[in-house]
Amino acid sequence: MSFQDDLLLWNHAALKVVDVRRAVIQPGDSLRAHQLTAGSFLCTVQGKARVLLDEAQYQAGPYHVCHAGKGTVLAIDYVQEALEYYLLQYKATLALPCREELLRLQQKRDPFQLAHSFTPRYPLPLFGTVRQMHEKWQKASMLDRLHAKALLHQFVYEWLQQRQEQAEEPTAQSLVDKAIRLIEEQCSEKMTLHALASQVGCQERQLQRLFKAALAVGPMEYLLRVRLEKAKDLLLKLNVPLMDIAEAVGFTDSYYFSRLFKKYVGISPSQFRKMAGQPELCRQNPSGLSPSFIGGKSVPLYSIIDENGSHSQRKTAPASAALAAHRSKRAKQADPEGGVAKTTSKYIRHLRGELELDRLPEKIAVLDYQYIDQMYALGHLPAGSVFATTSPSGLPEYLGEKMSAIKRLGTKDHPDMTAIAELSPELIVCTDTHAHLYDELVAIAPTVMLGRNDDWRTTLPVLGKMLGKEQEAQHVIDAYNQKIVHLKDAIAAKLGGKTVSLIRPRDNMIRLHTTAHRTARILYRDLGIAPPPMAMDSKRTSSYIQLDAMTELNADHLFVLQDDTNAALTSAYQESALWRNLSVVKANHVRTFDTTMWIGFYGPVAINRVVDEIADALLS
Repeated sequence: MSFQDDLLLWNHAALKVVDVRRAVIQPGDSLRAHQLTAGSFLCTVQGKARVLLDEAQYQAGPYHVCHAGKGTVLAIDYVQEALEYYLLQYKATLALPCREELLRLQQKRDPFQLAHSFTPRYPLPLFGTVRQMHEKWQKASMLDRLHAKALLHQFVYEWLQQRQEQAEEPTAQSLVDKAIRLIEEQCSEKMTLHALASQVGCQERQLQRLFKAALAVGPMEYLLRVRLEKAKDLLLKLNVPLMDIAEAVGFTDSYYFSRLFKKYVGISPSQFRKMAGQPELCRQNPSGLSPSFIGGKSVPLYSIIDENGSHSQRKTAPASAALAAHRSKRAKQADPEGGVAKTTSKYIRHLRGELELDRLPEKIAVLDYQYIDQMYALGHLPAGSVFATTSPSGLPEYLGEKMSAIKRLGTKDHPDMTAIAELSPELIVCTDTHAHLYDELVAIAPTVMLGRNDDWRTTLPVLGKMLGKEQEAQHVIDAYNQKIVHLKDAIAAKLGGKTVSLIRPRDNMIRLHTTAHRTARILYRDLGIAPPPMAMDSKRTSSYIQLDAMTELNADHLFVLQDDTNAALTSAYQESALWRNLSVVKANHVRTFDTTMWIGFYGPVAINRVVDEIADALLS
């Protein structure tokens, strides 16, 4: 992706100033790590310190500019000279509707999320604009805020112009070469795709794409290959326990290391060591690698530790504990003849193929909070989960004290890969929005990928199969279907064909949920309520409309979704004369509901509550 593509996206973006602040950090002090709530420019006026953006490090001096996207963790330390800086926070959105190629460009490399650092050759135009913007922003009048917005455009233009003039974009090959060098130098250390991409200086998806184009494997697969090659070398040179070999090449579990080694090399580490003195055996497989190491089956099959001794390709810690537990299970489950009792595997079909489960996993990590609700309905809670940003607790309130038992693993859009690895789950459940992380997740534990917008009645049986609760899953679905049959008739008699619309104020516009949206389908498909014509769309799940289009929407009943992120915008709309003059408002047919309950915690527990709220709103 070229710099010109970045310019194209910046050119089509609607920019909004979120905040402009000035601060000074004295020598010996620091700025504690915190997550940026918006896209940010860090502009240092004077001083000297280290700036950390996630795991990327930059040395900042006078007139230095760093850029980072929303969700990036910012920290400043090693302040050698008093650091004066401005933090300019903004929000950039592509105005809808926009061309599909723009959305595809943004998916490949989002310039508003890209971490970047440079010292401009001509700092005065940039820093003069920043100072003026800070001055206008502090005055806080509507006219001054408008001036600050105009200055933001001027700043971005100057920043992009100087970047274009000063720096050549690195070639694809140079990025891959740098990543290969880092992998080979740091293969024995903990490494995530995010950390590697930050060190290389590009986005994770870009690095994944470039690697596969150059080497036909992803960077995490290449890391695994480097580790196994190094392990082969150590096995031949050192007569030390396998646990020591495993730890020397980056594995915390020698059992997991042995399983991976046998899968890719074709024989166990012990057998490989014995073959060292038998050249005739080596000639049968001179490379020492399985033919499927790089170009084999596209769908990897995994098994999880079975109580009867079946092996698992997963990461656990510590290694000694895992080996002891494994040997204990084998001893307990062995039959009188010294064999191992048979077990029945389960095969879970998902978006990346089929996963073999030899036992029911207990320790599960989920990367979408809808699966908390769905698993809870089956009497099980995940060991770890991402959390919602639209809810104060981030997790379903109806879990009560049980919430504390769930380890937080970042957010849906930005999973914390380090926290996931430290959890050592037996199974990970992600969605298609995490496709760019799939190889990295698989390196941690067997992973199932489901469709984020799938109907919960489609995913619940899959989770039920994983947990050995297929019948319970079907009972939950049957109870819901029976409930909505009776409610559907009552609502039809009450409304008599009148329409209901579901909206969510967002990004200074109104998001209209269409008939294709998974929550809106509860209204229109499950309960048979009539949608207004503007909400009828079989492809797009939503569309954005302006406030003045609410008159054209002309719904008989209006359901408004609200949370902490849009409460101010919702209030502003509701106080406007245009809103108060809507016929649906005058008829008192507007109801407000919690966004997270209706959209985020998408499972049978939450959905049953949503249905109850719909019944209360329309029938009472």
